[in-house]
Amino acid sequence: MKHRACLGERANAYSLGKIEIQEGATVAQEAYICTGTHDFNDPSLQLITKPITVEKNAFIGARAMILPGVCIGEWVIIGAMSVVSKDVPDYQIIAGNPAKKIGERAIS
Repeated sequence: MKHRACLGERANAYSLGKIEIQEGATVAQEAYICTGTHDFNDPSLQLITKPITVEKNAFIGARAMILPGVCIGEWVIIGAMSVVSKDVPDYQIIAGNPAKKIGERAIS
């Protein structure tokens, strides 16, 4: 976690792999950031870990879930209870399950 980054109450950063939360980023209450999954094509269900990055000034809403290998761009907003399985480019606003772009931020 970098300067002014924060994890909300009961947020879960399940760090089987590296998690980076950059400067000014907020992870709201009860959000779940998970770096681990399993290879469901392998009968032994081999563990797979991939890093997660939350870039500067991003906001992850309450109870959102960020899946392994995802990078949340700068100034992104993730809506509450969204499920994010793909990288999110800078300045986007996304929401839903699966999360989809619903707008863009205009930062001046």
